[in-house]
Amino acid sequence: MRLAVLVNPRSGGGRGARVAPGVVGMLREAGHDVVELRGSSVAEAAALLTREVTRPAAGGVPVDAVVSVGGDGGIHVALGVLREHAPGVPLGILAAGSGNDLARSLDLPLRDPVTQTAHLLASLSRPARMLDLGRVRPLGPDGAVDETREPLWFLNVASAGVDAAVNARANAMRRPRGKSRYLLGLAAELVRFRGYAVRVVADGADLGDCGTIVAVGNSRSIGGGMLIAPAANLSDGLLDVVVARTVGRALLASVFPRVYSGSHVTHPIVRVVRARTVDVLPDPDVLGRAPAPRLHADGEELCELPARVDLLPRAIPVLA
Repeated sequence: MRLAVLVNPRSGGGRGARVAPGVVGMLREAGHDVVELRGSSVAEAAALLTREVTRPAAGGVPVDAVVSVGGDGGIHVALGVLREHAPGVPLGILAAGSGNDLARSLDLPLRDPVTQTAHLLASLSRPARMLDLGRVRPLGPDGAVDETREPLWFLNVASAGVDAAVNARANAMRRPRGKSRYLLGLAAELVRFRGYAVRVVADGADLGDCGTIVAVGNSRSIGGGMLIAPAANLSDGLLDVVVARTVGRALLASVFPRVYSGSHVTHPIVRVVRARTVDVLPDPDVLGRAPAPRLHADGEELCELPARVDLLPRAIPVLA
């Protein structure tokens, strides 16, 4: 097989760059034709991968699979390229990032690159697993989808509450590494937390006060293992919408850590519904709250609100 290996050299504090040579070597020893792609930025990585998967149009050799070596951000880049240019090409995942939430949800091995690569090699000999693909589309002033803007894609969780604000803070930190960044981000966010002016409409039903947590889950976790949507299923055609009403700092500080076990969904302030289409909207009629954070997904900032989130069922083949 011809494999395009997309390496994020900055993922996991440089872990992606450290493990990539061994991964590429094992794949080549197994008889695969491997091209390694390293981008110093999101734009460069996307351009390199786009050029590789579109080579057949210019008479080049087609790619049989794309392998992301890095974290959820690298997977996010690969998703966008594959969806636009090569939707039938399967995606392989070798987790080497800080969060690795998609790998966790797929029960993939995480820490040992030899075991991870062996698992990937075994997956290449089996049919790919078809996963639902999350889609985000900005809305215009009239509440309709803005057709002038390209859709944005995700596999994990789209968020626009304190979960998104913590994600944004964690992304801005260079130290520490790993999920402790998210705990520090939460502590920093708590200092000035007063809730967010955000509304959620799931399959036409307004979910009311959602000023604390807004998570629209295709899969289960964010932030390196926070089970924000613990019952989400990557291939059931439904989004798990997890919201929490506005609360004070003290209650938020006691409830939010429960996302590591998923037990927050049983707390009275939290509501969980399943839906096919979810609109996440700013709520200008609410006074005294902060503006809603920008929508995040797969650890990346996607767009400002308002936005519509839905799924393309079983739309992306993944080697898992």
